[in-house]
Amino acid sequence: MDFDIVGYIAGTLTTFASLPQLIKSIRERDLSSISLTFVLTFTTGLSLWLIYGILKMDYPIIVFNILSLMFWIPITYLKIKEEMRKCGMNWVKKLLKK
Repeated sequence: MDFDIVGYIAGTLTTFASLPQLIKSIRERDLSSISLTFVLTFTTGLSLWLIYGILKMDYPIIVFNILSLMFWIPITYLKIKEEMRKCGMNWVKKLLKK
């Protein structure tokens, strides 16, 4: 039995689960409902999962983390840009206080 199918199903569900929220946030140009700490932590986690998948040559992990990063890197950029607009460089201090 090919167990990779479970990985592909799980990857599809988890990768696309956040897509409606991301689309809504981009359309409304409002990322205030998404925490900067969450975005940075999540994007870092996706990057580490991608590295892990590459090291293990686990294709479901590689494929779905690349797709997820394609969604979340622009969100991360926009969230940082929003925080810089609101707080200037104080967004780093704000992040570290949490």
